Amino acid sequence: MKFFWLNFHLPYACRHSGLCCTSGWPIPVEHARVSAIDESIARDVIPLTVLPWLATGSNMPEDVAGILALRDNRHCVFFEAGRPGCAIHGVKPASCAHFPFVCLFDQRGVHVTLSHYCPTSTALLFEHTGPIAIVEGPSPLPDVTMLEGLDASEALPPTAAADKPRLMSWDEVSEWERDRVLNAKIDELQNDDVAWFDRARASVPAPLSWPEAPDHLESIWFAMVAPAWPHFEDVLSRYAAAKAFASWSLYLGEGVAAAADTARIAAAVLRIECARQCRVFGRPLDRELLSNAIEQSDLLLVHYADPETLARPEAGPNNTA
Repeated sequence: MKFFWLNFHLPYACRHSGLCCTSGWPIPVEHARVSAIDESIARDVIPLTVLPWLATGSNMPEDVAGILALRDNRHCVFFEAGRPGCAIHGVKPASCAHFPFVCLFDQRGVHVTLSHYCPTSTALLFEHTGPIAIVEGPSPLPDVTMLEGLDASEALPPTAAADKPRLMSWDEVSEWERDRVLNAKIDELQNDDVAWFDRARASVPAPLSWPEAPDHLESIWFAMVAPAWPHFEDVLSRYAAAKAFASWSLYLGEGVAAAADTARIAAAVLRIECARQCRVFGRPLDRELLSNAIEQSDLLLVHYADPETLARPEAGPNNTA
């Protein structure tokens, strides 16, 4: 099995920022992990302020024993501020192990991209030097035999552009993907950004939601974002490449047209989240605010939005047609 990465993602290794541990997400725990976690607790004398550490219920899937307990502040019970990250990092549940990897399986192999909600993933966008490339690499989780992701391994190739409604060859798919990645960029504010941004918001299933674009968007953009935008061209191109690579929309929607639309949505979301950060903090765009905006963009696009709705708006969670 071949694994394909973007070269600037390849150095990824957890830096224990703790963001995933403090997001309040319900993390399922597989039955096989329970004894391993209990043994780790007994061996390492992990300080627990919430007992039991496993929250159970009556509607759990068969392979799930429960979910990780949370403290009152919504932090995972195994995350200790001041400690080196997760106290059960070596035996953590599968959902934790897979974050921030986003995988697409097709007949060419496994395409691995990252969620930039993870601060380490975002930092890689700033740290890379040199051109962008698609490269072969290792499995993101060498000890895991069944990676999570979109399995299109038995699907036909995606369709070409709307004006050429035909199945592409796999070589054509790879060529299209390379072209999108190598030429990826994010321009300045566009007139229809709010409409594209609202498409992302509409893909978020209830009871989750996402705030509207900030008022006075254009004035915020030109006063606080636009002057710094060209200085981050390389970072923005890498983010755009990550939104074009391993796109689930190739298979969930109408081929390359859907993937292009999803990348267009991502660009609009990032621009608007940059403006929001500048308004909230009351200062021009800088590395910290751009990092915040990238992280918030992927929180919406990767974790809140329904991927099928992003690819096919008519398949929205509230659309009964």
